[in-house]
Amino acid sequence: MINIHSSVLLMFLIFSCSSPTKKEIATGISLQAEQYIPEVDGKMNEISGLMIYDDHLWGFNDSGGKNELYGFNKSGKIKYEIELDDAKNRDWESITQNDKHVFVGDFGNNGGNRDNLRIYKIRKKDISNKDEQKVDVKEIEFEYADQERFTYLDQTTPFDCEAMVAFKNKLYLFSKNWRDRTTWQYELPTKKGKYDITPTDTFNVKGLVTGADISPNKKILALVGYENFQSFIWLFSDFPEDRFFEGQSQTIYLEGIDGAQTEGICFLNNDSILVSCEKTRTHDQQVFLFDLKKLNDGTH
Repeated sequence: MINIHSSVLLMFLIFSCSSPTKKEIATGISLQAEQYIPEVDGKMNEISGLMIYDDHLWGFNDSGGKNELYGFNKSGKIKYEIELDDAKNRDWESITQNDKHVFVGDFGNNGGNRDNLRIYKIRKKDISNKDEQKVDVKEIEFEYADQERFTYLDQTTPFDCEAMVAFKNKLYLFSKNWRDRTTWQYELPTKKGKYDITPTDTFNVKGLVTGADISPNKKILALVGYENFQSFIWLFSDFPEDRFFEGQSQTIYLEGIDGAQTEGICFLNNDSILVSCEKTRTHDQQVFLFDLKKLNDGTH
């Protein structure tokens, strides 16, 4: 395998993750949820990833679901069903894109015992306007270089991930760290291969990260997650190169959706964010809108 970064960095991160984070704003603010799609088609009762492409929203079900992507409109109706050939949905958790490709992350690992983590890569030019279709994929496989044990750990593993973005010809992953509620940043090439990865940075999100996206102008990274039934978004801006956590940071508490299992996130534009949640006892599968402009005009 190709070792992306040295394991020495990981030891540094482990011992430093409890220290104050860089430029972190100590107190968060709140933002009210607005309904965008009140109910998505029942085929997608677990919307674990969210992306906008070709004037449609795209998502999928997570662990145990079909190996299919679904494109749906603002009414929540599914227009496209795309099967990924020779792919299996072990635990799909994130979707992102660059100019030429779509990437689907099959790396959900709540138990910390998976040894088959991968990202499926799809060429956009292979996606047609047919309602139902099948596309070929290439696989980007990876392992956490410092993971030595693969025994099942019920919601205590640091080697779980549900968030990914494509940025400057690389893929960036953000861990769902059950152990201490931080997130670790990893990076991967976008080329087919098999890689060992170690963290390049860490940030104390004080919760579980379940999704990520980059704004269209590439100036803001957003991470969505939850803790104690309260959903949040972390925004990072003014970051140098790809060192997202070295920029300005702000946490936003999402009001009006307490108890929702927030999973997917994508920017509708540079000033607004969409967040999807799975079907639970308290919420239908749906998509909420959060208007970032209201953070500046006082209406939050």
